[in-house]
Amino acid sequence: MSTKSTPREQLLGAGLRLLTDLDMSVLAKSLSIAAVVDEAGLSHQTFHNVYPGSSRAGERGGKDAFVEDLLTHVSLQYSPPDDPGEQPASELAVYFEHLTSGLMRRRMIGGMIASDHAGARSSLAPEFDAMDRAAEAAIRKKLRAVGGSVKRPLTVADLSTIFVALLDGLAFRETLGPATISAPWVSEVVDSLLDWAVDPVHSDRRQGTVQHVDAPRSLDEVDPARDDIESDVIAATRTLFSEHSYFSVTLADIASASSLTVTDLKRLFPSKVDIIVAALTPEFERVLRLGRADARLEVEPVVALRRSVNRVAELVARDRAMSSGMLLALSFEQFHEPGTVTTIREHLPMPSALTPIIENGQRRGDFATDSSALEMATMLANNVVIRSLTRPAETSEEVGDNVLRVFLSGMLAR
Repeated sequence: MSTKSTPREQLLGAGLRLLTDLDMSVLAKSLSIAAVVDEAGLSHQTFHNVYPGSSRAGERGGKDAFVEDLLTHVSLQYSPPDDPGEQPASELAVYFEHLTSGLMRRRMIGGMIASDHAGARSSLAPEFDAMDRAAEAAIRKKLRAVGGSVKRPLTVADLSTIFVALLDGLAFRETLGPATISAPWVSEVVDSLLDWAVDPVHSDRRQGTVQHVDAPRSLDEVDPARDDIESDVIAATRTLFSEHSYFSVTLADIASASSLTVTDLKRLFPSKVDIIVAALTPEFERVLRLGRADARLEVEPVVALRRSVNRVAELVARDRAMSSGMLLALSFEQFHEPGTVTTIREHLPMPSALTPIIENGQRRGDFATDSSALEMATMLANNVVIRSLTRPAETSEEVGDNVLRVFLSGMLAR
């Protein structure tokens, strides 16, 4: 039996190879001017006014100029969705509906064109990035909703990339077989996969150093003599932070040490940051209250600033474990959970204890006005907190003196 290909099979094979290797910028040249002006609802004359010259005459104009302009400005016609406050799975289902309503076809064509044309790559990159960011934002919302983290070894970026690829594949499948995949089904699948991928209590961050105790099954079983469970949680968290550091301690660790379930703990404090805020707020309110008293008594700005700086240093010294957790959350989690930083800055805005004093000093001419009062207060508060934590042997007054010795030399009006 002969295995030699027939001429027809050879021609079809050659055609398929050429289609596979086809440069999409060459394909764009197959567009006719008549089809373009008809689609735009314009005249041939208008086309030639916009793209003067004749490609046939060897001039760089006419259709060649239009094709080059088209490829350089190719678009997916994608607009990032507004934030309607929906659940992440619903947002990704809407994303899927956009794909199956024509966006997927444009995404595929755009990707092929971009692979062959540098101008198209530059034009399409922001839209592809915007689509990726929309998916990542939905994932981050899920994490904030459950107060957890992505299970290792995945990262948020990894997970969003996986979901984008998954939705692309499902949309492609729906394009090939219309009505085979529905948006509600996609919503259920996405939600199920997110539940699998998210660790609500950061259990996989545990390093095996924190010892657990058996927790009661519900608040109904808690000892009725415990009339201040929130204080118990704060005390347990403070001890765990002191022994194991902020990042090594999980909500599950805190729940066990507090003899609570994770569910009940999260009813009181949805995250570790909420516990930090609850612990430091009374002392911070004291700093603000004493600062307001200094203002009413018209204490000299330099003296008032020194007093408030010392109070901030004293706040940190009184609760180093929670203050350290606050600093670590501000320093690192802003890249992973921006909402964490927002919570701390809203409830524990350390610079706000110093800003009114500096503003008053600027009005009186005691302090320079080259920088804003908020900017100077922020730098000053940050340095006080950092020095208080890194120089535990120094008293609060010594921290204040050492920091102000540097800052006042630049702040005092000359």
